[in-house]
Amino acid sequence: MSTNAGTNTSGIVQKVSAFIGRNMAWIVLLIAASALFVPGTGFWIQTSWINYLLMIIMFGMGLTTKPSDFSLVFKRPGDVITGCAAQFIIMPLLAFLLGKAFGLNDESTAGAFL
Repeated sequence: MSTNAGTNTSGIVQKVSAFIGRNMAWIVLLIAASALFVPGTGFWIQTSWINYLLMIIMFGMGLTTKPSDFSLVFKRPGDVITGCAAQFIIMPLLAFLLGKAFGLNDESTAGAFL
């Protein structure tokens, strides 16, 4: 294989990666909307594929990050602590309280946690 072909393939991969990185939120919203409004569009997806599909989504979201995003973690640690507290304390507590307030069974309350 010539180096020109390798460079061309690399360029295509970079262009596809850049496109997906720029438009990942729209791609996910489009797929979610199609599954909501036309449920038959997702019937071909097998349950065993879910982990792989989530990997693709997470990879695509990772393509949207920049080094400056990571530097914000150190510049604004209070925001990170607030986000962690919300995710691991406030949201589960709220799910539990709403489950009790609405009289949900244990399985539905556990689903609210997730």
